[in-house]
Amino acid sequence: MKSLARISAAVLAASLLALSASAGTRSETPAPRVPVIAGDADHAPVFETRAERDARMRWWRDAKFGMFIHFGLYSGLAGEWRGKYAGGEWIQKNVETDTETYREEAFPRFAPSADAAEQWAALAQEAGCRYAVLTTKHHDGFALFDSAQTDYDAQDRFGRDLVREFTDAFRSRGIRVGFYHSVIDWSHPNYDYTICPQLCYPSGQIAWREGVPGREIDHAAYLRHLKNQVRELLTNYGKIDVLWWDYSQGAASGKRGWDAPALIEMCRELQPDVVMNNRLYAYGGFDTNANVRLDLRCGDHMAPEKHIPAHGYPDTDWESCMTVGRHWGYSKFDGDFKSAETVIRQLEECTAKGGNLLLNVGPKADGSVPENVAAVFRAVGAWLRVNGEAVYGTRPYYGFEGAFASRSADGKFAYVFLPPAGTPLPENLPEGEILGGDPNALCPVLKVKLDETK
Repeated sequence: MKSLARISAAVLAASLLALSASAGTRSETPAPRVPVIAGDADHAPVFETRAERDARMRWWRDAKFGMFIHFGLYSGLAGEWRGKYAGGEWIQKNVETDTETYREEAFPRFAPSADAAEQWAALAQEAGCRYAVLTTKHHDGFALFDSAQTDYDAQDRFGRDLVREFTDAFRSRGIRVGFYHSVIDWSHPNYDYTICPQLCYPSGQIAWREGVPGREIDHAAYLRHLKNQVRELLTNYGKIDVLWWDYSQGAASGKRGWDAPALIEMCRELQPDVVMNNRLYAYGGFDTNANVRLDLRCGDHMAPEKHIPAHGYPDTDWESCMTVGRHWGYSKFDGDFKSAETVIRQLEECTAKGGNLLLNVGPKADGSVPENVAAVFRAVGAWLRVNGEAVYGTRPYYGFEGAFASRSADGKFAYVFLPPAGTPLPENLPEGEILGGDPNALCPVLKVKLDETK
C-alpha cells in the first residue's frame, strides 16, 4: 500500500507540474499586439489607442507653459570667439573650428555655480511653468550628464552631473522634467556628416578627421553611441516627462539618419509615458503650412520654432518654442528682447489655438539667468497668478470672432484675451467679469459664462 501510495503521489505531482508548466507557457506567450497605425521601413508602428494617447497627453495639454534651458560650453563663450561676435549655441559651427580647439577655448570659461539648477527651478516656479526641458547635449556633443559613452561630459571634466542637479531641483518643486537631446553630434569621430551635406557641420572638424585612424565615418558606431546615451538618460534619472529631439534635415532623418524607429521603440519601452516631439524626422519643427498633419509614428507633437502657426494645427498637439532675445544659448551681444506683454500675448495665442509655449532661458557661464530674461519670466508668473484659470487646463474656444479665447475644462466658461486698448472687440461679446477686477491691468482677461443649453 505504501509503495502504491508513493507511485500515485509521484504521478499526481508529475501531472500537477505538467499542468503548471503548460499554464506558465500560456501566460508567458501573450497574444500578438495589433498596431493601431501600421509601421513601415521608416516608421515604427503605433499600438496606442486614441483613448490611451489622450490619457498620456492630458498633463501636457493642460500644462500650457514650460521653460526651455539652453546651457552648455557655449554659455561660457558668451557669443564671443577670440574677441569677435560669433553667435550663441552654434558658435563652434559659426567659427568652423574642430572640437579640440573649441573645448580648450570653452572649458576655462564654463563654471556653473553649485546652486545653478536651484536658481532655474525657483524662477520656473515663480513664472508658473509646469514643466522644464534642459539641453542634455547640444550639437557640439558635450554632455551635461554622466555618460559612460564618452569623457566629453560634465562629470568627467567638472565632477558634476548637471542633469541630475536639474532633475532633483525641478522635481522638488513639483515641476515636470524633460530632456532636449541633439541627434547631431559634431564631436563624435564616427558621426556621418555626409548623409545630408546641407546639415550643419564645422569644416575644421572635417579637417581634424581626415586620414586619421579611428576617425573614419562609421554610422553604425555613431548610432550605437546615440542609443546608448539616450538609454542612460531614460534609465538613470527616474521618470522623464518630455524628450525633445533636435533635429533632422533632408536625408538625415528617420531610419537612415538616426534609426528613428528603433530609437522611438526603445524610448517607449523605457519610459512608456514620455512625450516626444517629431524632430527625428525632417522639418518636424519648421513647418509653417497650416495643412501639415502630424504623423503619430514620428512623435507626439509638432514643434514650431520661433513662430506660432496662424491657425494652430487643428486636432494636433503642438508647442511653440520661443526665445526672449535673439539667441538660445547665452550671448553677451544679445538684444531685441521681447517685452513681458509680448510674451504674455504669445502665451495667450498658443493657449487659444490649442498649443503650448516653451519659453527659453540661456543661462550665463555660472548658471545665472540674465536679469532682463528673468524679469520677463517673473512678469508672466505675476500675470498667471491672476489669470491662470484662463490658461491651465483649458481648451480653445472659437465663439468670438476677432478675439483669442479659451474655455474651461467643464465647458461652463470662456476666457477672452482682450486685445490692446483701441482694438475693436467682437460684436457678439457678452458681459462678464475681468479676472482680478482691473480692466487696466496688463493683458486683462474677460471671463464669460457660456450658455450650457447650446
